[in-house]
Amino acid sequence: MQNPSLLLLLLLGVLATRPGAAHAQTGAALLQKAATLEKAGNLPAAIAAYNQANTVFGRTGDLDGKQQALTKLAELNERLANQYLQQSKTGPAAPAPMTTAAAPVVTRAQPAPRPVAPAAPAAGATPVAPLAGSVAGGRPVGLFFMSRYLMALHSLEKATYYFTPGGQVFVNPTGFSATALAALPPGQRGSYTLAGNKLTIRWANGQTDASDVEPQATTFGWDMGLFLAVRPFANARQLAGSFEGGNSVSLGGGSTAVVSGLTFRPDGTFTRSSTSSLSSTDAAGTARAGASGTGTGRWSLNGWLLTLTDAQGQTTQGVSYPIETDDKTGQVTRFYYGSMAYKRL
Repeated sequence: MQNPSLLLLLLLGVLATRPGAAHAQTGAALLQKAATLEKAGNLPAAIAAYNQANTVFGRTGDLDGKQQALTKLAELNERLANQYLQQSKTGPAAPAPMTTAAAPVVTRAQPAPRPVAPAAPAAGATPVAPLAGSVAGGRPVGLFFMSRYLMALHSLEKATYYFTPGGQVFVNPTGFSATALAALPPGQRGSYTLAGNKLTIRWANGQTDASDVEPQATTFGWDMGLFLAVRPFANARQLAGSFEGGNSVSLGGGSTAVVSGLTFRPDGTFTRSSTSSLSSTDAAGTARAGASGTGTGRWSLNGWLLTLTDAQGQTTQGVSYPIETDDKTGQVTRFYYGSMAYKRL
């Protein structure tokens, strides 16, 4: 499966830049201002205020506040994606077919319920179970969920970072065997060192990123991003239910959005839906395009890896883990998979 977030960037043909300076206000005041704007229905202004709060919290080392701001940015990013999709359906210009093929619509008889079985690894690609994320002495080890708001694109970047105990780092791995990690592009693998409070990553493509690290018990801030230590699902039952996730990007007169839905059943079957839209406005008017599709198949969870096999037998595998869990019920309310954060409906 292609990376939806990467497709959005390619469609617009733009480069991400870091947010600018926030107004000289406290993070708490900016959160309150953003909440007021959100309640009034002014989502663009609310997003700008939440991003300012995110910047202020990052500068002051308040990672709890930064996480609050980024959580709201993720929520509004999904709402904007839904808005863009609705506009593409009701706008004055008739939607034109996108060049990308929509997901096939398939039906199949429901098999008798049976337990979800782990997917067998391919020959010669034995998976290695990575450590759950932790921050000890300011040094990250294990798996982390990274979120960073890109103000230039009005979009929330989401990624998985895997810091090995031996000093290697991998971004958005699709598996944890030596073969899978080595197959990542040079810009997504490298080595990292910690000297004092400065974390430096030297990527395999020759580039280097260095920034002060702001560690706490289960999170740390680095390079304008918030890194949340994550653990694998306790069991496959935690994924049972319906979830929805969305990504949106807007710049100048163009916007693009993707909304994806996933329903996991205890009998090992799933239903998937996907809707995308693209719009561009210039002096000649507004052009819109969109696509949608649904599909069914079987799913399995093996440690950190979620595998979806559709009715045609095509398999998609990716790293997946809980982002938020209800403290009272233990139910997973948000999880990550395929460059998207999904929220329980």
